[in-house]
Amino acid sequence: MKTSIFFKITTLFLFALFSFFAFSFYFIKSEMDREIKKSEFKYRQFTATINQIITYNGNIKTIEKYLKDLGFEITSEPNIKQALLDYKKIPIGINGIFAKTIKLNNEIFILLETQDKATLYKDTFKTSYQNYYLITFAGILLLIFLFALVIKSLLPLKSLRQQIRYFSNGKLNITCKTDQQDEIGELANEFDNAIKKIAALNESRTLFLRSIMHELKTPITKGRITAEMVKNSLQKERLISAFERLNELINQFAKIEQLSSKSYKLNKREFLVDELIEYIKKMLLIDKMGTDPIILLSPNDLIKADFELFAMSVKNLLDNAIKYSYDNQVTINTDKYSLIIANKGDPLKMDFKEYFKPYFKDSTKVGSAGFGLGMYIIKNTLDAQGFNITYEYKDNINYFIISGCVVENYCIVPKNTLTQ
Repeated sequence: MKTSIFFKITTLFLFALFSFFAFSFYFIKSEMDREIKKSEFKYRQFTATINQIITYNGNIKTIEKYLKDLGFEITSEPNIKQALLDYKKIPIGINGIFAKTIKLNNEIFILLETQDKATLYKDTFKTSYQNYYLITFAGILLLIFLFALVIKSLLPLKSLRQQIRYFSNGKLNITCKTDQQDEIGELANEFDNAIKKIAALNESRTLFLRSIMHELKTPITKGRITAEMVKNSLQKERLISAFERLNELINQFAKIEQLSSKSYKLNKREFLVDELIEYIKKMLLIDKMGTDPIILLSPNDLIKADFELFAMSVKNLLDNAIKYSYDNQVTINTDKYSLIIANKGDPLKMDFKEYFKPYFKDSTKVGSAGFGLGMYIIKNTLDAQGFNITYEYKDNINYFIISGCVVENYCIVPKNTLTQ
């Protein structure tokens, strides 16, 4: 929350509003204090003039007329009268009249006292601070208006963030177009244009791949039908298995395409290691071979994964492990939460991460064929399921370890038994 731009702008607005209000308050207060001092000085001048009139034998009527001409009038406020009664009597001056400036309750008066009575006069002219209050109020309204304007301009960021989140999850049917003309509006519109271009490219790529797979399935289907007409049962079975294998490869390519475009939905479930290996044997046509090259040490352990994606990964690993082993055999075991695939053979010549690159070709392998997508497919299918693959080499044995896939393990067999 503290890193949110909305939080920062709100904090800045509150600080600006408080600062403006404090400045206005102290400014108006200083103006009022200055006006009081100015009035006090003016009253003293009036009092000095009245005392001069008294000195030159002026009577009370002359003084009252003088005060009236200046705009003074007798105050009639009850609290002021009470203060006057409590005011300490002072000696009467010349001609029985005395004038003095006094300050009561932050207000300034002229006290005119005779033998019979004492009267307080107050200037009827009052300084108005209404303009200051109006300016302060207008400034506060302006700050609130600017704050609302900035927040309104930033609100599309929340919608844009949500749309980007949907886009990252593979949803391409989203729109960020806006009529806003500022930088945020330009950003949203540019992102909307990018989404449309990506969606168009993805659609054309999908159409292209589907067209290719459709064209490939047609001859495979025809070949499958033709294989049924072969009289030799052994050749017939082999042809049918080959065409089924090709059809399965097409389906795997479709899953890889969905995985790369982030449109594949994982369907994790629990299954036995033995179930997985039997399925892979059919994919590799091992069930048709005379000798089983797979040694399974923990068939009853449970794995939780997307069955078809995981089988695709393990199938590629087993295919390579058998192909590059000394004895054309591979051992499968479990260790805690990991599935281990091991074979006796030469160690990898390059760093293990190098093999994850697409179209990787190991020039050190004599007679190596293919497009170099095996390990790339393995890495991506495992990453999509949240699993990790590592490599170790010990005592002339290669270990490929898929971590995090085994959920139950009842019969853990140490690694060293793989060498037996």
